[in-house]
Amino acid sequence: MVIGKIREKSTLLLIMIGGALLAFILGDLFSSSNFLVSGSQTEIGVVAGEAIEGRDFEARVQQAIDNYKAQSGQTNVNATTTDQLREQTWNQLLRDIVMDREMEELGVTVTADEIYDMVQGNKPHPQVVQAFTDPNTGQFDNAQVFAFLQRMDDDPETKARWVRFEHDIAKLRRSEKYFNLIKKGLYTTSQEAGNDYAAKNSPANIRLVVKRYASVADDEFTVTDEDVKKYYNANLKKYEQEASRDVEFVTFNVDPSKEDIEKVQHWAEGVKGEFETAENDTLFVNRESDVKFNAMWTAKGSLAVNIDSVMFHAPKGYVHGPYRDGKALKLAKLIGVKMSPDSVKARHILITPNKYGPQTKTTADSIYELVKSRKEDFAALAGKVSEDPGSGAQGGDLGWFAEGQMVPSFNDACFDGKKGDIKLVQSQFGFHIIEVLDQKGKSEKRAVAVIQRNIEPSSKTYQVVYGQADEFARAVKSVESFDELVNDKGLDKRLAPNLKENDRTIAGLDSPREVVRFAFNAKEGDVSKVIEMGNTFVVAVLTAIRDKGNTPMSDIREELEAEVRKEKKAEHFIREFAAANATDIQALADKMNLPVEVKENVSFSAASIPGLGREPEVIGTSSVLAPGKLSGPVKGQQGVFVMVVDGRAETPALDSYAASARTLNASLSSRVDFEVLEALKKKADVKDNRSKFY
Repeated sequence: MVIGKIREKSTLLLIMIGGALLAFILGDLFSSSNFLVSGSQTEIGVVAGEAIEGRDFEARVQQAIDNYKAQSGQTNVNATTTDQLREQTWNQLLRDIVMDREMEELGVTVTADEIYDMVQGNKPHPQVVQAFTDPNTGQFDNAQVFAFLQRMDDDPETKARWVRFEHDIAKLRRSEKYFNLIKKGLYTTSQEAGNDYAAKNSPANIRLVVKRYASVADDEFTVTDEDVKKYYNANLKKYEQEASRDVEFVTFNVDPSKEDIEKVQHWAEGVKGEFETAENDTLFVNRESDVKFNAMWTAKGSLAVNIDSVMFHAPKGYVHGPYRDGKALKLAKLIGVKMSPDSVKARHILITPNKYGPQTKTTADSIYELVKSRKEDFAALAGKVSEDPGSGAQGGDLGWFAEGQMVPSFNDACFDGKKGDIKLVQSQFGFHIIEVLDQKGKSEKRAVAVIQRNIEPSSKTYQVVYGQADEFARAVKSVESFDELVNDKGLDKRLAPNLKENDRTIAGLDSPREVVRFAFNAKEGDVSKVIEMGNTFVVAVLTAIRDKGNTPMSDIREELEAEVRKEKKAEHFIREFAAANATDIQALADKMNLPVEVKENVSFSAASIPGLGREPEVIGTSSVLAPGKLSGPVKGQQGVFVMVVDGRAETPALDSYAASARTLNASLSSRVDFEVLEALKKKADVKDNRSKFY
């Protein structure tokens, strides 16, 4: 039970490498029949010179999937969740490698005595406390830890899990030590704290004159090739880019044909008679329907709109349909009519196999007899033994609930019974000892069984649509002919700009990895073959390639010209302000034929100025400008500014700025974990080859 808690609830259990059997199963994925065996062809990536083999990485991913299934109770994991788990595994692996190398170099370790202290010492690790806390008292019991460790050798599987658990908390403690070393090295001086306090508490009232860049036409300033080149070279850092691609594509959707719809209609009409005479509706629905039997007792107004009125005026056994509901054809049969409460108040005690194993039913029977004979108080017993912690803490009380909110067996016991009934029922969660505390209202309920057959395209329909897509792909020879053919055929062209090599989403497409792979393995202007994605065929054309590094000057020519023109305007405006030779803000405004704008409470710590937006140069200048003194021209985001500070709030002196220092230190410390890790990753020169495999 203790290990179960650790396995299910601990956030520290990291992804573990699978055993030899898992490696054997996964071996075919990375075998020579799928990938070249030599060199980097089997490497998922390289971090700080350390190669990550595909088999090892996939084993970690599979372990992550298994852990997810165990914790979520799901038996299948969809593609989206698998992608997320794969991404988490990759990020964890990067962290492990770069952090381990750094801590080895610095000599950061966790000793056996420290591990002992985290498990059996005076200050055990929070996860140990959680696992060994008595649910009845809410108190941590150190004796349980000792007892568990003594019994552990009798169960090799339990021991292996515990060893992994100790390894994980040791790894976390080691990381904490490393980051604490850095955090302890961060220090805010009293001068810095005082400056920060003043910046936040000394807002200025300013008047300013601004000549906006937009006030002068662009064509008044000539921009040469040399100007653009000079600006580009001076700002290369600003134009760094990741490798990316632009793709245009069209889709051919495979929708059911008229023939496909008629086929389902014919089936539904044929099975209707059998449904009317079926003796076991559950078995019949489960055999014929694409959706399993799920007939709940429902009050009028709660059924689907297209059958609610029909079913509440029909006799038992009546079958309605076939009728269309979205992409499915349905038959609905009225299988039950009853009068029952509108809502019920009940309490329960839950007994599960997780705790009692083969003795679960026997234990539930014993508790049921104690409660039914009134030998034990229901609420007290629920608080002690119920494995539903939410209601257990309330004496088992579930409050009021409507029909259909609980699992079927529980629901029927409450709504088919009467006030005061005590019943024992089984559900997928275990055994429930239920007491019906009260019931409200009473109305007619009806149960409807539904057979649903999804209307899906046939293989013939797939072939027809594929033929259309293939014909289109063969006819396209270039980006230009792609556009022409799209127009001729009246197709809807879609854009996928700035695709990255490991992107897994494209708007309008499900699981578009094949499109991304095409984009990173093609030449500009290449047209893809027909790519199948479920009920959609895609044909794509690669329209642009951007390699990692600096964005080519030609790709951002317009942006560069706009920035150069802005620089030229700023220089010109600065000369105009200087030529005005004014010593007072109003005189300057008159000479420049510009209004004086008033801005109040401009604080150095503010991100923007009301009415102006983000103008850091203006904010910075106003924070240091002496009151009454006219500033020089300031080149801002929207134009060139000249300002005067009319007054600044007096900052009350403090005896100590320790509070400001603590706030600044906390802010710095909060950035350490992420920023240090990102710096280490950058230093590690990570080569990510996942796109070749997934």
